Formats: sequence, C-alpha cells, structure tokens
Amino acid sequence: MTFDIRHISELRAWLALDDDPAFVSGTPEYRYETRLAMTDDLKSRGIIDTAEWRELVAEASTAYTEEVA
Repeated sequence: MTFDIRHISELRAWLALDDDPAFVSGTPEYRYETRLAMTDDLKSRGIIDTAEWRELVAEASTAYTEEVA
C-alpha cells in the first residue's frame, strides 16, 4: 500500500478549516463557499479524484444545511 503524503496533507488542510478561528467566525455561506472553493482547487490540481470531490462537496453541503437549520 502506498500513501501520497501530498494527498493526505491537502485533505488535512480541508478538515482543519473547522479549527481556524477566521473560518469559524465567518457566515455559513462563507464557510460553504470556502469549502467548495478548496474542494474545486484540490480537484483541479489532481490531488483528489471525482469520487473524492463528490464526497467533499457532500460534506460541505451537509455542514451548511446543519448550520442554517
């Protein structure tokens, strides 16, 4: 089994958004758009594939829905 350190590092950064005070203090819309932008960037740079992109978009959508409900 091989691990792509860059892949792991980039995904950790996506997950670490929730620990960033500037991110957390933003509006739900800001957090949603930031997550989507980061997800799109990861896909465009080839860090994640389409399946992983869909998973992260789904996570961003779920987080947004929970925040505004």
